[in-house]
Amino acid sequence: MKIATVANAEAARANPARQIEYPDAKVRGLALRVTPAGGKSWTLRYRTLEGRQRRMSLGGYPEVGLSEARRQAHARLGEVAGGGDPASDKQVARRSAAGRKLNTVEGLVERYLADAESGRHRPNARPKRRGTLALDGYYFERHIRPRIGNVPVQELTRSQVQRFLDEVGLGAPSTARHCRAVLRQAYNYAIRRELASSNPVQLADLPAPKQRDRVLTDAELRAIWQAASGLARRSASTGLAIQLAMLTLQRGDEIAGLHSREVDWSVRTWTIPGERTKNHLTHVVPLSDQSLAILGEAFGDEKEGFAFPAREGARGTHLRRDSISKSVRRLTEVLGIEDATAHDFRRTGGTNVTSERIGMPRFIVSRVLNQISDTGGAAAVTAVYDRNEYLADKRKALQAWANLLEQIVTLPTKGWR
Repeated sequence: MKIATVANAEAARANPARQIEYPDAKVRGLALRVTPAGGKSWTLRYRTLEGRQRRMSLGGYPEVGLSEARRQAHARLGEVAGGGDPASDKQVARRSAAGRKLNTVEGLVERYLADAESGRHRPNARPKRRGTLALDGYYFERHIRPRIGNVPVQELTRSQVQRFLDEVGLGAPSTARHCRAVLRQAYNYAIRRELASSNPVQLADLPAPKQRDRVLTDAELRAIWQAASGLARRSASTGLAIQLAMLTLQRGDEIAGLHSREVDWSVRTWTIPGERTKNHLTHVVPLSDQSLAILGEAFGDEKEGFAFPAREGARGTHLRRDSISKSVRRLTEVLGIEDATAHDFRRTGGTNVTSERIGMPRFIVSRVLNQISDTGGAAAVTAVYDRNEYLADKRKALQAWANLLEQIVTLPTKGWR
């Protein structure tokens, strides 16, 4: 069959075994290529004046119609008749554009993030965690690329960086801090790769972050838990993820990415692999009775895949970390609870566990939270040799906290405490 009309192009059929080309009836060398999957695109074959065989794509069908494909083909063949080689020119232009992009801030950060995925972003580095990469990528796409992405790497100045950070930091200082971190790391990478001679981000200043000391009251915990229960009826993943975060006191990205292979139901533990933890250390979380109940509800009967899928029934992908954070922020706004975040669950739980209400040592709480701040100095040396998971103590602490939280959320409301 030859393509003589639009109807012919529409009728062109795929062959599941191989790719087929249907030649055009009017323009020599022009053909409609149909893949085994049914994708259609226009292709032009020609021979240069030096006798070289060439082929180039003119775009997909139906985005590029029959008349437009013929117009483009006539134009390219005219270039060939004049001694040109449009396919070769297109490749050169593409390589040139790629080279120009690499020499911009946009190209640098893209290359840095790609190498960070495999740990090649700095000497002897581990691959960056998926959650960290996703967060870096978000700030790059949302703020860095649109504002300064097209600036040449060697031409970005300190004043430009400072102005950029001042703009994105208006009302959102944490955004500016994240952007500064991504840019600073990317330029350090560029210096090591001899793509830049200096780091214009190094002396950019921002207000120091305020140390948060927010601890939620019992009434606030009760209100958030009950609101999360209501949310779970509409969006099971998000509501249940919030409740598990409250019970286990683990980080949002660790909760969001919880997979069935990490849970041992027989010994009631959740083992978070090092590539998913902030300190890159494997972390064993004993599961309280209440946590097991939440996980049982989240997984259902199958107990396979991610506990908190991004879409109902699609357990191959999980919630984003910011889905939990944003949901908690929306819930607290509706509830009228001021200055509360999902990360405050960890501080609130830790404070209660070390208080008179439970009375566990701070060291055990640091183990529950998987923090290394309490292992400095001589303790840091000891920690190299001490691989004790303190599982029994962590289980006691988390079960006591879960019991206390259950008591708090089921008490009748008597106003804010």
